[in-house]
Amino acid sequence: MAKVVRSEGAYPSGLIEKLWQWRRAMLESGSVLVSKKDSSSSDGESHDYGLFDKGEGWKRHRTFLQTGMLDPVAARGFLPGIVLAAESASSVAPLHSHNVNEYMNYTAFDMFCSFMFGKQMNTTSTSVSTDPTVKGENKENEQFVTAALGVFEKTNAMNLFPLEFLMAKFFPWYKTTKYQALQDDWDTVRDIGLRLIYDFVDRYDRDELDEMEKASYLAGAIERQRESNDITRDEMAELCLIALFVGVDTTSSVTAWNLVHLALNPECQEKLHAELVESLNAKGSNGGTRLNADVIGKKVSPYLHLCFRESHRATPAFGAAMWKGNSHNEIEIHGETLPQGSMVQMGHISYDEDYIDEPKKFRPERWTAEGVASRKGTKSEVLDHPFMRDPFSQGARRCPGSRVATNEIHAMISQLVLDWKISVPDEKINSLHDITYDAGPIKPIIPELKFEPRR
Repeated sequence: MAKVVRSEGAYPSGLIEKLWQWRRAMLESGSVLVSKKDSSSSDGESHDYGLFDKGEGWKRHRTFLQTGMLDPVAARGFLPGIVLAAESASSVAPLHSHNVNEYMNYTAFDMFCSFMFGKQMNTTSTSVSTDPTVKGENKENEQFVTAALGVFEKTNAMNLFPLEFLMAKFFPWYKTTKYQALQDDWDTVRDIGLRLIYDFVDRYDRDELDEMEKASYLAGAIERQRESNDITRDEMAELCLIALFVGVDTTSSVTAWNLVHLALNPECQEKLHAELVESLNAKGSNGGTRLNADVIGKKVSPYLHLCFRESHRATPAFGAAMWKGNSHNEIEIHGETLPQGSMVQMGHISYDEDYIDEPKKFRPERWTAEGVASRKGTKSEVLDHPFMRDPFSQGARRCPGSRVATNEIHAMISQLVLDWKISVPDEKINSLHDITYDAGPIKPIIPELKFEPRR
């Protein structure tokens, strides 16, 4: 797979190009990320979809979007707001015990909004408020989350029916019922999201932002766009919208699996709690009471990162470790020649007993330095390859928000474990085998959880 990644070239292919439903919705909603080509490509496509394509348009959009996200120092700078969002979300966790999946979606939205806008949306709190005024004032946030999830769910449902693709390809003027439902959700996401973004831009111009807002990703994006003019104002807004909408489902899925594993493995949860308490006392902000970059860092809280790695091993959020295309040239792998433009999928070996001992057990200790050293020189050392490390892919098309998402997951799980002893009260649920799940991203259908206060 490394050979495929090295052959990506300047304009690599990626799975996102295959999301024809999203590309169609972008085109039909008038997205400025879509432009008309001078001439149709070999596949008959007459439009360039920018970030959702390959070529110079993709590179221009991708370069702008990832600036301020992928850099570890920049990502670290957004943590104070993310931590505040995690604290607020954790404080109302018991009120969401009967619908933890919804809760995970709201936590992801709130944390990403703190990064994007420097603002605390508190959707986890307002969504369970009994005050009709509060509910009404924050109704659009809930609508955005619901619609964002709807786009993912309807995309997956359509992928199960090849006729949907054929209808779109050969009868592009016709909208099936499934596609119309997806476009309705897409339009809701776009309307609400762009309204939030343009309102922020207007307040930026009126110098009405507070200090947290001035330190946000969007404030930095506005400055970069105006200084460089590499992209237009409207392109910037739509790129930020895509990041906001995609961040809801993917981050919540990974966080949900981490939470489920800790709830089902109390000994691991207690070990993590002990580590976090010690780390918080030694390195925490506000007199050792608040999480920060040091506390959730690998050096200070290594077991937190071991749990994250083991959760990814046991329950990856996607059906494959990565999808890559050899867009640059043909390549030979194990005597087989892959033509230029082939799409290659690298699967998971998470439960292959030829590579891993007791794969059905949740054992974060597998990933300690000693565990890694024990696999050196054996075929099992492939488990420690960077390509297997996390759910964000690798290479030029690695998820641009991967560092921010990882910080959000670490902060949310840490806050929940510090605040609550989390368990599954249903006696019929004793192991991962008893947990059902949904697909794309793969996420658990979380059972009712019990949250007992720790402090």
